[in-house]
Amino acid sequence: MPHSSDRIKFWDSPRADAIGADHIEFLKILAQPTWITIKGRDSSRLRTIITLLHGNEPSGLKAMHHYLKSAATPCSNVAFFIASVDAALFPPLLSHRFLPNEKDLNRCFAPPYDDSQGRLAAKLLDLLKAEKPEAVIDIHNTSSHSEPFAVARRDCPEIRKLTSLFTDKLVIITKEMGTVLEQDLLAQPILTVEFGGIMDPKADQLAIEGLERFVSLQQLSEDPMRPLQLLPEPIRLELQEGCSISFASTASAHADVTLPNTLDQLNFARVTGHTTLGWLGNAGMSALKAEDADGTDVLSDLFIDVDGLLVTRTSMTLFMVTTDPHIAKRDCILYLIPASEPDAAAVCT
Repeated sequence: MPHSSDRIKFWDSPRADAIGADHIEFLKILAQPTWITIKGRDSSRLRTIITLLHGNEPSGLKAMHHYLKSAATPCSNVAFFIASVDAALFPPLLSHRFLPNEKDLNRCFAPPYDDSQGRLAAKLLDLLKAEKPEAVIDIHNTSSHSEPFAVARRDCPEIRKLTSLFTDKLVIITKEMGTVLEQDLLAQPILTVEFGGIMDPKADQLAIEGLERFVSLQQLSEDPMRPLQLLPEPIRLELQEGCSISFASTASAHADVTLPNTLDQLNFARVTGHTTLGWLGNAGMSALKAEDADGTDVLSDLFIDVDGLLVTRTSMTLFMVTTDPHIAKRDCILYLIPASEPDAAAVCT
């Protein structure tokens, strides 16, 4: 079984004719995790963009390739970091978040750094400490259909201004999961942007446009481009250890939880109380858990088992909804904010 490299290749100012005709050729040329630098008009400042922390999320890779092909000169120096190249190249191409025998790289940005993914994460953090970028953007795709949104650890004017370059939705998550977002090592704002579904051409175009705005804007401290919808401290709906899940149009006799394979259409939708979301198996509600920011399980406050149906108790806004059973089992099914939260889905300017 292959292993990911924790060695980083450094590539300074690659020529447009040296990076391949498309993002697939670009990926093959990279061959390993790569830090690419481009000189800008103001060489005293650096902005950094990270992508492919998950090897099956190509919009950031496509946006980087598009920008490098343009041979444009950014406002400041720019560093592109392309992370899980090994996972992205593992056949079939661009289908693995991480290699089958390894950890999720975006859960490895906390000690111990004792395997290849952890060592790669530690090396990236060392680079960010040494280079001191004025802002860091981490580009992702969602596993299912979704509007674009940003995720940050804190709500502040700098984060809001940065978010508005990419989207009008800002999610604040303080739960520690080992993500790159949790590294408040420098004063710079760091933001994850989820541009939409993996195979969605609109997500690719939004990533291209957002990247170009980020590297071209003279000052990142300019006023926000648009009002933002703020989604603070969401609750994660997760599958309990050892339980199974299916996404289908009818209840599965072999799954502890069955959810519709169209559930992702509810991303950023407000669903009312007494809405049926899916089917429960013999284990009932005990197959699920829903923890708030303090780690308290609030599942029974949010949902009820009605004759084997999973039904909402209260209105809530759903987002980061996946219909991928692998992700639902290893990470989470969805995030939600109950309508009772006073700041839920608040609009700020």
